[in-house]
Amino acid sequence: MSHQNIKVSNSQSHVWPAVRLGLAAEISALVVELDRTQWLSREQIESRQMGQLVKLLRFVVAHSPYYAKRFASAGADMDDLRSIEALRTLPLLSRHDIQSAGGDFFCTGVPADQGKVSETQTSGSTGEPVRVRRSGIAQLFWHAFTLRNHFWYDLPFAARYTMIRANIREYQEHPDWGAPFVFLYETGPAQLIPINTPLDRQIELLQEFQPETLLIYPNNLGGLLDRWREEGFGLSKLRRIKTMGETLTEELRRRVAELAGEIALFDCYSSEECGAIALQCPLGEGYHVMSEALILEVLDDDDNPCAPGQIGRIVITDLHNLASPIIRYDIRDYAQLGEPCACGRGLLKLDRILGRQRNLVVKPNGDRHWPQVGFRHFRAIAPIRQYQMIQETVQQITVRFVTDEPLSDDQRSEFARLIQGKLGYEFDMEILDQRDDLPHQPNGKFEEFISRVS
Repeated sequence: MSHQNIKVSNSQSHVWPAVRLGLAAEISALVVELDRTQWLSREQIESRQMGQLVKLLRFVVAHSPYYAKRFASAGADMDDLRSIEALRTLPLLSRHDIQSAGGDFFCTGVPADQGKVSETQTSGSTGEPVRVRRSGIAQLFWHAFTLRNHFWYDLPFAARYTMIRANIREYQEHPDWGAPFVFLYETGPAQLIPINTPLDRQIELLQEFQPETLLIYPNNLGGLLDRWREEGFGLSKLRRIKTMGETLTEELRRRVAELAGEIALFDCYSSEECGAIALQCPLGEGYHVMSEALILEVLDDDDNPCAPGQIGRIVITDLHNLASPIIRYDIRDYAQLGEPCACGRGLLKLDRILGRQRNLVVKPNGDRHWPQVGFRHFRAIAPIRQYQMIQETVQQITVRFVTDEPLSDDQRSEFARLIQGKLGYEFDMEILDQRDDLPHQPNGKFEEFISRVS
């Protein structure tokens, strides 16, 4: 745990040494424990995961009508599920499964020591929103992992901190960062900007506040980079950019480095259903899974485990949320499994997090792959500010460009040839252009490539 700006006691009777009570004490204790567990070996971590899994499954079968029926149908014996190989005998869980289960999905009789149970709904960016419940213990882990993210990068809690997110309804400034940071630390001031704020206004607000740390979605960051390249970078105090909510591409990392190489860029991967899933390694290479709370599998198209270096679907089991058990949940994101990390942490490593299944281009022969569309060459044809590609059918792709001036027929033809070459197939291309920015999804996110091919 960092010793910078440690907050004074929240006890009315003790000021030194700091005495923490209630939630502050729980977070503090878990943060200290996580500082120890990250250095366990992979084998030690897996052994402890299995011990927690057995307790979880026994509770789930007794208290969730949906899972009791599901596991009985699969012929699962809870006492035999003591290895990841045995866990893989359980059926995969989809978003549709959770929707169809309704109230039977949730557990009854959640013990009081699990804390307050709250309910939330996922953003539904896939068109399939789901309701989930989160126990106090599950929220406690999310708080602790958020702090871990800052400890790994030794981020100063006294810094001026700007957050641009979808769940911010109106512009605000606060004297501190809010939860979970204020439970343990004295922090600097915070600026909260709604993600639907026009980019030009975002820049004005950022320049007025002059943050040292910025939390932002990758595509919002990409839009700011375009403006900064054209108009100049006016944030002289900015030292750290933390991204979340979308896939952080190597192209965007390169653009940040070109703009201001001294700015540290780090990413985190999370979901409403599962909380914090993986954090970028502080050495900068790949992501570490939050293995103290999750079992993460990377599976190929035949549902077999991937080897290091292979790309597959992410499947998650949440070990601690007794209110809304997530067991072998196919979250429909893809990742590349990594080798054990050189940093020495035993936490499972992902080399890359790639995005959703709907972000794969589909060829007429059935092949799917990640679309490398040649973005870095776009500006050689026209000054593109934003783009989005939608694969309507196995033959048809619609491309929408945001430009200051209409595209010529020659430019459209050039774009079509470039994209076809990069995708490795001569798709029928409809090239459209407009002046207004492309809309984000209701959750504030934006995807550059979407396939509507089932």
